[in-house]
Amino acid sequence: MSESSHSMSQVSVIGLGSMGAGIARALVDSGCRVTVWNRSREKVDALVDYGATGCEVPAEALEANDHVIVCLTDYSVWRRLIEEHGLASRFADTCIIQLTTGTIEEVQEHASMVEGHGGRIADGAVMCFPSQLGTDDASLLVSGAPAVLEDCDRLLRRLDANWTDLGEDIRKPAILSRALIAGMVTSLVGLVNGVAICRAGGVPLDVFVKLNERGNSIIPAEKTRLAEAIRDGLTEETEASIKAWGEGHQALLAVAATLGTNLVLQDAVQEVCQQGHRMGISEHDLSALVDVFDAGSG
Repeated sequence: MSESSHSMSQVSVIGLGSMGAGIARALVDSGCRVTVWNRSREKVDALVDYGATGCEVPAEALEANDHVIVCLTDYSVWRRLIEEHGLASRFADTCIIQLTTGTIEEVQEHASMVEGHGGRIADGAVMCFPSQLGTDDASLLVSGAPAVLEDCDRLLRRLDANWTDLGEDIRKPAILSRALIAGMVTSLVGLVNGVAICRAGGVPLDVFVKLNERGNSIIPAEKTRLAEAIRDGLTEETEASIKAWGEGHQALLAVAATLGTNLVLQDAVQEVCQQGHRMGISEHDLSALVDVFDAGSG
């Protein structure tokens, strides 16, 4: 086995929350020799029982392998670990694959710090459930210097065979993952809001579920159309204008208010439509609302 192949069969994982533990398990399942550390020893022991090697302190995880995946609650936790255990001096010749959620500023500062101490950095985001890692449903976004990503490719493929290479701009996973979450969270919260409205109005939830599934059949294609309209600058062409959508939403708002349900989400949607009206794009396609969210539009 070559030195490169050997390094790709060994990896350390720091942080064993639900996602970190899922990463470690997927790597063990793929045949990797996985070394793990977590502040809570019981989580380490659970992975040891699964086939990993446990560490008493995070420095041991850094020393054990050239490639170290970090997946913690947030960057403040990682910074504390670095300071408490003097980890920065151990980054030399180590590739940190950072999968911790952070702001753009934290991502950039962290990358500079790792590289400043002689390490290499790849920053990423996991866009799937832990149980989906290592399957066809996995989704992993990663950025870094070309040489670093090439070096990490075989390891990343153990988690997601078709991981997304976002290039050298280390900020891109943070930006894209949050953009994707914006749509996911809004959609799911909207679903829960709809359930609350039906429940308040005495509509059986099984009827709501059935008809919601039927209505959702058009959503994937419409999401693609909206994004393509924005990409191609065709936001004025429409079958249903912002005004029409806004009028429909106004009726929804009135029903929700009569039933006494919380209006915080619907008030926010209505404000977006009203901002579109104030910007003079009421007769444009719903995709034109991108102008409401553009930097400087407010």
